[in-house]
Amino acid sequence: MRVLAQKSPKIALDQKDWRILKELISNVRQPLSQIAKSTLLSRQSVEYRIKQLQHNNLIIGSRTIINIPKLDYRSYHIFLELHSPDQEQLLITRALQAPYVNAIIQYSGKYNLEISIIAKDADEFLNYFQTLTQHITIRNDTFLILLNTLRSEVLPPSYFPKQKELFKTKMEEQPQLPKKTTSTFLQPLDLKLLYTLSNNANITNITLAQQLNVSKDTIAQHIKQLEAQKYIIQYRPVINYAVLELSINSLLIKINSNPQEQLKFEQFLKTHSSILWATKTFGHYNYLIYAITKNLDEFHDLINTIKDTFQNLIKTYEILFAFKETKYQFMAESMIGEEKKK
Repeated sequence: MRVLAQKSPKIALDQKDWRILKELISNVRQPLSQIAKSTLLSRQSVEYRIKQLQHNNLIIGSRTIINIPKLDYRSYHIFLELHSPDQEQLLITRALQAPYVNAIIQYSGKYNLEISIIAKDADEFLNYFQTLTQHITIRNDTFLILLNTLRSEVLPPSYFPKQKELFKTKMEEQPQLPKKTTSTFLQPLDLKLLYTLSNNANITNITLAQQLNVSKDTIAQHIKQLEAQKYIIQYRPVINYAVLELSINSLLIKINSNPQEQLKFEQFLKTHSSILWATKTFGHYNYLIYAITKNLDEFHDLINTIKDTFQNLIKTYEILFAFKETKYQFMAESMIGEEKKK
């Protein structure tokens, strides 16, 4: 999932800002002293510039990317068309309060709402969905189960103006969500720690220790283990793309059976400069894609490129124009159990 942010005036960034932003994207939790060393700036300068990026609403938070499948959960995305604005608002209100819903996005297009539910299995998901939509009339819907992530970026390197040299990391070195592996037993503390970090990657170990009522050394040890066991994938800043005059829209794509073309298409998704996030899905559509572009012309160029290049593969597609993200959490609150919710 990506984060849509509020509209804000465009800001001007100089080369030093871009270098700092590049470091934050690689690991927003790293010490300021390390960023200063990597950017050849003083610690005071780095701290001041980061505060300015936050003040100007370019950086509006931080997230920790968690390996959801390793926790034995699946992410189910429902795209819905509701009969009336009142019904839509009722569903949004319920979803905001539901601990198993981690994201709500409003669109214009065939579907006007996307809701992400995290559940252990299909039975649990159906129970959640039926509870959520009780007495609500749905005109049209489609369900997708997220499979393996093909690409996950904060900001593709090409959108760093004339500074591609800042990004010398090869594509295969970009952090990717690992496939599900055998999970080890996690303590309740680990789940609470993952949930807290997922909402704020910059929270200090001291604050975590105070909130979770353990020592700072215990927090440091558990975080190190969670990183080593790949429960924690990456620490990322939340970028307000509006201040960079960028927007995000979605593509749902259904394909024909053509394994060779499918491999080429997935390579295209992994490398194209406008693809922010892409995943294979199980359901009516085979791919869910979030594209980041400077304007609608650029977005339509992407669509036309896909249609022209993969005309024998693409069966059908749906364009969704995102205009508001009402809720976003990387982990659902229901994942941490009843103890935390009480």
